[in-house]
Amino acid sequence: MNIDVAFVPAEARLWPSIVCVVIDELRASSTITTLLDLGCTDLSLTASLQEARRLGKAHGSLLAGERDGHIPRGFDTNNSPAELARTAVLGRSVVLCTTNGTVVISRLRRMTPLLVGCLLNARACAEEVLRQALSLGTDVGIVCAGEHGRFALEDALTAGVLLERLLELAAAQGVPCRLSDSAEVAIRLRWTYPDLVAAFRGSSVGQLLRDIDAEEDVELCCQVDSSRTVPVVHVGSPLQVRRVAPLP
Repeated sequence: MNIDVAFVPAEARLWPSIVCVVIDELRASSTITTLLDLGCTDLSLTASLQEARRLGKAHGSLLAGERDGHIPRGFDTNNSPAELARTAVLGRSVVLCTTNGTVVISRLRRMTPLLVGCLLNARACAEEVLRQALSLGTDVGIVCAGEHGRFALEDALTAGVLLERLLELAAAQGVPCRLSDSAEVAIRLRWTYPDLVAAFRGSSVGQLLRDIDAEEDVELCCQVDSSRTVPVVHVGSPLQVRRVAPLP
């Protein structure tokens, strides 16, 4: 099984059909996972604020999202796992629109299956990736959403954690893995940052979260393996996200 990592989305442009995981650690991936954990029954993603407002009005959905870290006009909550944990989400439909994460996911819609990964669900996501790759007989690709098309430290470190879990699981099942150069770099980069919270706080996005008084999201997003939820993207108009049925 070949495993590749795209440190920016453009690097995945020529990938064939593989099991794909997209990571936007701070904060879209963590928010999506948290929303499903909180009991959101219908989660839609869009890259357009106008479309988000239209969907919210049409379906009575909670509007969650941000533009450059700030809550857009007419939205109910920010793209914040911590804020959403204090919001009545259970049984609600939610529309999520973010500056970067939902845009990248929309551009990757041709990938099937397309899973959403983060530190919160690292082990569960790795289990599902391996299961689907073996079932479909395909390779694996991890896409870091980055920041406006550029490298983002927190996404690369999360990719390294997910790779660690995936290689451990593959070895336990006797599945040989071949890593691309970028996948090797992701793992070695993770080894150089043993304190993920400190690394995230020092990243450019971490500094932005501090500037907008959302630093509590950093610690929440760093709760590694705290969730068994694996979000999967379903192509449609709009994009829908549902949780994969948990493994026995």
